[in-house]
Amino acid sequence: MGEGRRILRDPLIGVLDMHTDVGTQSYRGLKVSGQRRGGAGLTLNGNYTLSRCFGTATPGSFPQLSTGFTKPNDPNFDRGHCVQDRTHIVNFTMGYETPTLKGAVGALASHWRVSGILNANSGAWLNIITGQDNAGNGINNQRPNKVSDDVYGAKTLGAFLNRAAFSQPALGTFGNLAYRAIEGPGYWDISMAVSRILNMGGMRTLELRMEAFNLTNNFNWGDPATNINLGTFGRITTMAGTPRIMQFGIKYGF
Repeated sequence: MGEGRRILRDPLIGVLDMHTDVGTQSYRGLKVSGQRRGGAGLTLNGNYTLSRCFGTATPGSFPQLSTGFTKPNDPNFDRGHCVQDRTHIVNFTMGYETPTLKGAVGALASHWRVSGILNANSGAWLNIITGQDNAGNGINNQRPNKVSDDVYGAKTLGAFLNRAAFSQPALGTFGNLAYRAIEGPGYWDISMAVSRILNMGGMRTLELRMEAFNLTNNFNWGDPATNINLGTFGRITTMAGTPRIMQFGIKYGF
């Protein structure tokens, strides 16, 4: 994976990209999982992953005019966290079926199936960019200088990143900030389903079902703006995932 760029001095030729097999990425991870099945109608299943993916940047989808490696002759200048890297990932599922209960109330409360899913992960790694061609080599997404370790702002929607921690490099130079060196906001949501199958006699059944996605209606922050040349730098203006969605269904089987 990777991309280089060759500069030709012919005035009739514009930007010309060269694609070749340079660049590497490595992944290391530890996954721990556990489960509990069948006890009193309750089933639990969960896993946790601690991982790290690190390597040279990937240019993105084709074509990538002027969006290859910041230094085409030095791909290692763009070594950093992978686009898909998440340090912590948690998944937990639960299932429960109510037992057979006696009486009129018991008949209504028996054999309901409840299932839930928790998904959570730490944030993506952000690539802070200058928004301009300081180095003068025509490559987009050049990075700034990091002038302070206090890279986060108040971690609010309006100030997730600290603009004062970054500065534009001098003309003809590259910034010292590493590729994807700052972690963005994390994510979590809970989904749930409740259902019951009623025997209508013979081969006939009636299934009642309710599903809720993002049950708690948690507002997961999107990534902040990462272009220090814009007034919106450091602000979060998007939502990750979806708001709460509920749906109800009836299925008749015969």
